[in-house]
Amino acid sequence: MKRGPYLKYIYWMTKHETEALRGELASQNIKVKTAKGIVCTPLDIINKISIVPPEVWNDTCGRQGSWYRTSDKNGLYLVISSFELEKHQERRAAVITESDFVPPRLASQKDKRALYEDDHLKERMPEDWKHVDNTEKRIYLRWARRLGSDVRDYDFLYQSHTANHANFIHPHFFVREDGLQVPYSIDRSAHLCSCCVELFQVLGADFKKKLVAPCPGATIFARLKPDRYLLVQN
Repeated sequence: MKRGPYLKYIYWMTKHETEALRGELASQNIKVKTAKGIVCTPLDIINKISIVPPEVWNDTCGRQGSWYRTSDKNGLYLVISSFELEKHQERRAAVITESDFVPPRLASQKDKRALYEDDHLKERMPEDWKHVDNTEKRIYLRWARRLGSDVRDYDFLYQSHTANHANFIHPHFFVREDGLQVPYSIDRSAHLCSCCVELFQVLGADFKKKLVAPCPGATIFARLKPDRYLLVQN
């Protein structure tokens, strides 16, 4: 059976609203999944609709979840649906589709340093983000190699991960469309981390459009295509 094009609707709701949604969809014989352990699994095209409770942001990717915990989304439930929830338009935060975008250029090490040192990033960066244990360092180096990178220095990855998030706080890398800035991921998938925070509007929600490349976790746990940019429209 051939699937349609990639399409995900993103909503942020209160616990009460998600309970009402479950009841509403149950009456239509639509089962709502609950994400466990990892935030990004509902992005898999096979998942019709899922809810991510707040505590999942503290689980497998707890350090990365610090961006959520220090945002205006903290405490809210994330709903990721392959179909539009007509009765909940006011809660919709984004629509995600696949893009054929090719970045005009990626960031050099000098560019990444500039982003890493940006004052806007320093104001927003969570303290928990800065503390990476050795196990996680090994995992990210292994994932980078799995996606074709020869990097052996975790500090390179950490600076790349952080600079990429910075670009959706105060863009240095962007294209223009209808006079508006459209920030994009500054490096290949192998060198990224926690694309969920951009896809789900934890960072960069003020931009009408963003172009986000999946991180290794999203390619592994949600089967997103490495280096294939996703268009996020609010």
